[in-house]
Amino acid sequence: MKTIMYHYIRHFDKQYPEFRYLDVDKFIEQLNFFEKEWGFLKKEEFLKSVETGISKPGVILTFDDGFKEHYDIVLPILKARGLYGLFYVPTGHYQNAHKELLDVHRIHFLISKCDSSNLYKEVSDNIDSSMLETGRAVQFEGELYNNQTNDEKVLKFKKLMNYYLKYEHNKPILDFLAKKYLIEHEIYDKLYLTTDELSEIEKEGNIVGAHTVSHKVLSRLSVAEQREEIGNSFSFLSKFLKLDVKSFCYPYGTDKTFNSDTVMILSDLNVHHAFMFSNSESGREIDRYRLERIDCNRFQL
Repeated sequence: MKTIMYHYIRHFDKQYPEFRYLDVDKFIEQLNFFEKEWGFLKKEEFLKSVETGISKPGVILTFDDGFKEHYDIVLPILKARGLYGLFYVPTGHYQNAHKELLDVHRIHFLISKCDSSNLYKEVSDNIDSSMLETGRAVQFEGELYNNQTNDEKVLKFKKLMNYYLKYEHNKPILDFLAKKYLIEHEIYDKLYLTTDELSEIEKEGNIVGAHTVSHKVLSRLSVAEQREEIGNSFSFLSKFLKLDVKSFCYPYGTDKTFNSDTVMILSDLNVHHAFMFSNSESGREIDRYRLERIDCNRFQL
C-alpha cells in the first residue's frame, strides 16, 4: 500500500513566485504513472486493510488542509478517472469571523512573498529565550523538513515558527507579520474550501477527515488540549458531513509530532484510522493509527 500525500495543487501565480506547490499537469502525470505501475486501491479494500491490519497493494491519494483547489481542480480529475481521495481539513478558520488564515498557511504565504532572512531577523530581534521551548530542538531536530528542499533561511524561519516558539507568542507575532505583509482576507477567499464544497466532496464518494482545529503540533500540547483539538474538529465536521468513516491525519505528521496520548484520544473517539508521514510505503502489517504516507514530491517524473 502506497499512500501519497498532497497539499497545494495549482497553476503558477505570479503574485507568489516562490510558492511551493505541485503543478496540475505534474499531478496528472503522477496519476498516470501510479495507474500504470501499481494501480489504485479501492476504498473498500483500503478500509478492509485497516480493519485486518494487513496491507493490500495499490495507491491511495490523500489531500491535506482543505484547499479550494481540491474542489476546483482535484475533484473533477478524480471523478473523471473513477477515483476517490481522503481529504483532511483543519477546522479552526471556519469559526473565525475575521477571515484569518491558519498560522501554518500564513507562514507559507509569508515565505513565498518575503525574504525569509528578513522575516527571521524581524522575529528573532523581538523575542528572548524565555519565549522558546528549548527542549524542542532535541526532540524534533532529526526529522524536521527532511523531505523538503528548503534553503537555510526558509528552514530557520519555519522551524522557529512551527516548533520552537511557544504558542502563546507565536500567534501575536504572526498576526503582526500577516497584517504587515499580506492582504489576508483576499487570500482566505481563494484558499479554503467552503462547507458546501466539502459536503459535495464527501457525496462524490470521497472520505473527508479531521486534521485538528488549528493545525498545531499535537505532541507540544497537553492531553486536554489535544482532546479539544481533535474532538472539536470532528464535532464541527459532523454538523454538515455524514462522516461514515472517522478518519484523521496528524498535522505535520512525523513520528514525534504526536504521542501515545494522541492515539488514546483517537481510540476513545472511535476514529477508524489515522495517517502520519514517514515518506515510505506501508509494510505488509499496518497499524491503523500509524498509516504511513509518501510526499508527492518524491515522484518527479
